[in-house]
Amino acid sequence: MNNGKFLVLEGVEGAGKSRQCAMLVQSLKSRGVDAVLTREPGGAPLAEKLRELILSPDYVPDAVAELYMYSAARRDHLNAVVFPALERGAVVVCDRFVYSTLAYQGYGRGLDLDFIREVNRRTIEPLEVDLALFIDVPPEVGFKRKGGADNADRVERENMEFFHRVYNGFSEMCDRGELVRINADGEKQQTAHNILQAVLPIL
Repeated sequence: MNNGKFLVLEGVEGAGKSRQCAMLVQSLKSRGVDAVLTREPGGAPLAEKLRELILSPDYVPDAVAELYMYSAARRDHLNAVVFPALERGAVVVCDRFVYSTLAYQGYGRGLDLDFIREVNRRTIEPLEVDLALFIDVPPEVGFKRKGGADNADRVERENMEFFHRVYNGFSEMCDRGELVRINADGEKQQTAHNILQAVLPIL
């Protein structure tokens, strides 16, 4: 897996992660790079089924159960998509990863951060993240951009206080150097440029 590169884009709801992931992959492919776009939770058949359960408002798992559901989906995704792509030397661009688990289940729901880090470590080994970016958009701005919460999504039904804790968690990870903060104040094309400039040096 040392031949490929694993890149992650993180952010709160409405930050534009999915669009920016797609734009990044398109930019890399235009430069002749074998680039793969994927997401979490999901990205593989079993992981997508687990995503449906995790986000469904019909079920309300506690924080520990939620953590393990995300972890199960993550391991399936890694085995089915990420590891094979990295082994052939591809650049994998992932929409969310372990940092979201820390932000949402840790800072948001209050689970012990060291516990989450250990579960994350065991779930993803032997993978190492080459670069993780945080698209810095505050929760109020994100929800305004996307036109409000998706009431069919259990997580998006949380209150704004929850999302502020999540945002603060991402910010603290930036301060510790786990994530690289990307200025997203401008138009999406400018944000895409900022992301590409952060990515190119590691390729």
